[in-house]
Amino acid sequence: MLFSSIIFLYYFLPITMIIYWIIPSKYKNIFCFLSSLFFYAWGDPVYVLVMLLSTFVNYIFGIML
Repeated sequence: MLFSSIIFLYYFLPITMIIYWIIPSKYKNIFCFLSSLFFYAWGDPVYVLVMLLSTFVNYIFGIML
């Protein structure tokens, strides 16, 4: 899925924005994380594992700081 594709502009982006503004504020970060994982998985699912690993490592380093 590209940022300029019809699927992104007319389906993914509006649905994601509507859900983001409807859900409670304590779930917004989780929703953004999951929707970004879905976006990257649409293009190439292999990179989702890299993104999850990178997120986990950065989270641990952030706690250690």
